[in-house]
Amino acid sequence: MDISAILNGKKDKTVMLSVSDLAPNPLQPRRAFNPDELKSLADSIKKYGVIQPIAVKKLIPLPPPMPQTSAKYEIIAGERRWRASKLAGLKEIPCRVFETDMSGSAMMALVENLQRSDLSYFEEAIAMQTLLLMTEMPQGELAKALSISQSALSNKLRLLKLSERERLVAVEHGFSERHCRALVRINSEQERLPIIAKIVSDKLSAPEAECLIESYISNSLPKQKRARAKKKKPAVFGKLGDIKMLFNTLDKSVRMLNSSGYSAKWEKEECEECLTVTIKVLARQ
Repeated sequence: MDISAILNGKKDKTVMLSVSDLAPNPLQPRRAFNPDELKSLADSIKKYGVIQPIAVKKLIPLPPPMPQTSAKYEIIAGERRWRASKLAGLKEIPCRVFETDMSGSAMMALVENLQRSDLSYFEEAIAMQTLLLMTEMPQGELAKALSISQSALSNKLRLLKLSERERLVAVEHGFSERHCRALVRINSEQERLPIIAKIVSDKLSAPEAECLIESYISNSLPKQKRARAKKKKPAVFGKLGDIKMLFNTLDKSVRMLNSSGYSAKWEKEECEECLTVTIKVLARQ
């Protein structure tokens, strides 16, 4: 599926529609709307109106005995603006009416939210899984449509190995996606729960959680496998994860180079995924 074809497909001009004629998209990736943020957006809409029209499509009524609705249009993207507009007391809202099928509607809703970067990683994973089930497209094709790598898509989908209970704990205690990617390396929820409790009680960072999980997995291996894995690992001096030892060694090495007439320095940059160390040495003049 070509996402550009969906987003630039046949559509009408912007029209004003009654807020009561609109219904939420059941395939909307976002499941939670922050009340304070909605209130702030509603205040802004009262002053300036809805600047960006929301995307909608005509709603096809379901046959009885399915639940009926008085709405005439379904929101594809912009449910947050619609909710804030109702909160602000607006009777009408600017809309762009698209012609798209259910999978196209889901894709547009996902892309709109991904571009805004305000979905949780679990909401992203659920939306991507839904699209795969609806369209039956290969993971590689969906990854290309979303402009991400196939490995990034696979990593996101693996997060759904965590149960609903585990996801709630992760969100409540502010786990990063890196925390959760480490947790899914453990196969069963029963094994993961004590690890999750340890991360919460000790307020472990993502790298600390990874070390804890690596240790658990290593100790859980049968003795023969553990011995083979140990042989494959390169020798590591000092304690595993002792970053301070690395920094002290770099400081000493740079001082020695500078005392020998070189111009040397080192820099570190920490991010969610890794620690990057850069060493710069200029030749002696």
